[in-house]
Amino acid sequence: MHLKEVDANLLVILDALLMDASVTRAAERLGRSASAISHALAKLREIFGDELFVRAGQRLVPTAKAQELAPTVHVILAGMESLLRPDNPFDPSLAERDFSISASEAAELVVVQPLRKHLANAAPSVRVGWIPGAGEDSIEALRNTRCHFAIDIESTQIPAPDIRSAKLFDDHLVVLGRPGHPLSVIRPDAHTLAEATHVAVEALPAFALLERRYAEEGFICRAPEHVSSVLVGLLLTLNSDALMTVPTALAQILEKQFSLVRVAQPLGPIAFPVRLLWHSSYDRDECHQWVRGEIAGLAAGRAIET
Repeated sequence: MHLKEVDANLLVILDALLMDASVTRAAERLGRSASAISHALAKLREIFGDELFVRAGQRLVPTAKAQELAPTVHVILAGMESLLRPDNPFDPSLAERDFSISASEAAELVVVQPLRKHLANAAPSVRVGWIPGAGEDSIEALRNTRCHFAIDIESTQIPAPDIRSAKLFDDHLVVLGRPGHPLSVIRPDAHTLAEATHVAVEALPAFALLERRYAEEGFICRAPEHVSSVLVGLLLTLNSDALMTVPTALAQILEKQFSLVRVAQPLGPIAFPVRLLWHSSYDRDECHQWVRGEIAGLAAGRAIET
């Protein structure tokens, strides 16, 4: 492959396909016909000697080669945009961008939704979507540009030098039960709480953090009821003696809307940091930088009660 075979137009189309996972949506984003995007994809496949995308239902799934190219393609395009952009200060009210955030349902409720409301006034043409994700799934999504930000509540370090992180705020675990739950009117000891029936929401590692803390103190928690979402966990908690462990930020919403009650923590507060993650290829992207700052500002203004 020679550099002269690749023009900027092809890289723009490749970047749009990586973001949208659809020929039709990429065409809409770029204001071109679907046939023009398909023709460009065929040319890209020839140049790189790889399929780049394979179809899975209505979506195009990037191959390993496309995922490898994604960060470099974005850096190249961001650099070109920087060279061509007039030397004017960034104005969020004039920006037009689509971003995606990988996060748990809890983070969608307490961070993503407030961000959407804020952007509607400050930057009406900057939009944020949400995809479920956590841990390594979010890291890979950042690398292949399926998302542009990830919100992570795990306290483990990220062994990835290409992933940037910034702490948003400290949150705490809260154990919730139905109104009138027997353990809500007493202060249970650690053994009693460990032996209770718990609900563990997939992609929300709150119970795993609770279980880890109890194991450190020599208590083994009973195997939890695994559920697919916060909604299913909420319904199970409301209609049984099962307990659901969630971050304080989400607990505040569930207490207010559904009258769930807190169960005292016999081992004291269990804290963890909430972080914002992004790929290093976006470090100099002005709009990305601005949105990062807005997320941090909204997070700093949260009133987290423990």
